[in-house]
Amino acid sequence: MASISNSPGRSKFGEDAEAYDVARPPYPAELFSWLRATCRLGAESDCLEIGAGTGHATLPVLATPVRCVRAIEPDNALTARLLEKSGPNPRLVIVTERFEQADLAPNAFDFAFAAASFHWLPRMKSLQRVLSALKPGGYFAMWWDVFHDPAQPDAFDQASAHLFDGLEQDPEATANRPAFALDVASRLGEMRSAGFAVVQHRLFKRDVAFTSEGLTALYATFSRVRMAPEAKRERLLGEVRRIVRDSFGGEITRTITTSAFLGRRA
Repeated sequence: MASISNSPGRSKFGEDAEAYDVARPPYPAELFSWLRATCRLGAESDCLEIGAGTGHATLPVLATPVRCVRAIEPDNALTARLLEKSGPNPRLVIVTERFEQADLAPNAFDFAFAAASFHWLPRMKSLQRVLSALKPGGYFAMWWDVFHDPAQPDAFDQASAHLFDGLEQDPEATANRPAFALDVASRLGEMRSAGFAVVQHRLFKRDVAFTSEGLTALYATFSRVRMAPEAKRERLLGEVRRIVRDSFGGEITRTITTSAFLGRRA
């Protein structure tokens, strides 16, 4: 996939930070347990986050507890929501700046992570930036929630596929490849090419129940939906609500897959 770092979708999430925060499901606890054990996170760990958003990954990492998290997030509304949730915390430093311009000391961090954000960056340059910022032996993890797998559509995907005709290309789509977050060979290959060692991939699956309103709110946070013209967006969201109500009895349980990649600076 070509870099989408200049796509307007990157700036859409802060338009309603509270709705984004509430609608996105939390990442699985098993993911953070794996990271804590594999990366040996603890009281002496200095951490870097790329694209903190409203803190869905920030707060679980802080709860390890680690020594500090330097969270980079360019959107003021998202950082305000994160601060509202975290409260005053001397172990959390928020840098409101694009990752590409942020001042990063070399050899400074034991652990770096990017939750549902790294596809918005020029990946090879950004991977090399992360590698340089890590201490020797430090780890970098990136992960995404997969809400739709074109190779294995669930019943709701099949019922709603027509709604996305004519919308801008999904920013995580990759022509003739698996879904971006499930394209394991490409993601691990990029990490190896950037210089990471001991790269690995893990999947974490969980079933999440959505009401018609809850699933509609989630779809409203997707960048390609937010970039659609208002009338088309409202029709799409109305149809999502109707399909859950009429075809699934008002509530649907969907399997959400978290696809995680991990590498180490040798």
